[in-house]
Amino acid sequence: MENKKNRIIGIALLIILLGVVYFFTRVRAPSSRAPYSSNATSSDATTTTADIAGGTLGITATGGYTIKEIQAENNVPKAPDYNVPLAFGAYAGLNEAQKSALQAKAANLRAQLAENPSNYTAWLALGSTFKMAGDYAQAEKIWKYVSLQWPTDDVVLGNLGDLYMNFIKDYPKADASYLRAIQNNPRQTNAYRNLFMLYSNLYTTHASAAEDILKKGIQNNPEALDLYVLLARHYRNLGRTTEARAEYDMAIVIAKGQTNAGAADILADITAEQAAL
Repeated sequence: MENKKNRIIGIALLIILLGVVYFFTRVRAPSSRAPYSSNATSSDATTTTADIAGGTLGITATGGYTIKEIQAENNVPKAPDYNVPLAFGAYAGLNEAQKSALQAKAANLRAQLAENPSNYTAWLALGSTFKMAGDYAQAEKIWKYVSLQWPTDDVVLGNLGDLYMNFIKDYPKADASYLRAIQNNPRQTNAYRNLFMLYSNLYTTHASAAEDILKKGIQNNPEALDLYVLLARHYRNLGRTTEARAEYDMAIVIAKGQTNAGAADILADITAEQAAL
């Protein structure tokens, strides 16, 4: 009798324990999921199939939904058509032999780009070919693409600066291009020199920046003889004789240390200029 009673109590405890486990499994487990919509029912569930990037993805959703394909943003610059024919500008002053040579050069560069569309050198040279032909608009288009495709390059930005400054005559764009070239490569002395010429002679609203750009160029290129000479002549023309002498002194020291062809002539010229102050 006692055993029967104990068995009944044991069964009762087992039933209670199973009930507790069931409660925590059914009630507490869903707390880790996102809450369902209050007006959703199991009968509302539908399966919608969407085509994502050429593949098929089954999506089960509740209620009325519209599945749309969202294209990933693509920041890769679009390459210009390198097969565009050369358009010779009347102002280029080319004879037929020169035009034929440029046509042959362009054909060779197009073949290189057909084989390798990421050929930086071919793109750069193709822009130069269009520029020499007098098609400045196409040269600009090609070089702008190169500047986007290779954003840390300074050579193409120098090319754009020259194109804007001396051919298209867009001085703000020339200014911006040369400054970006310097940002990418502070050792590109041509950019400082050309900016000085731009500020001094053409983009005169920025004339006050002429001195500063030479100083910056000298700071980043302390061996650049021509930048010292330009700054000395700039001070001389402004009547700032003491500052001009100091820059000539520096230029003479650098010129004396050079052994390249023409160094002796440069030294003689700047020595004479200093003596004439």
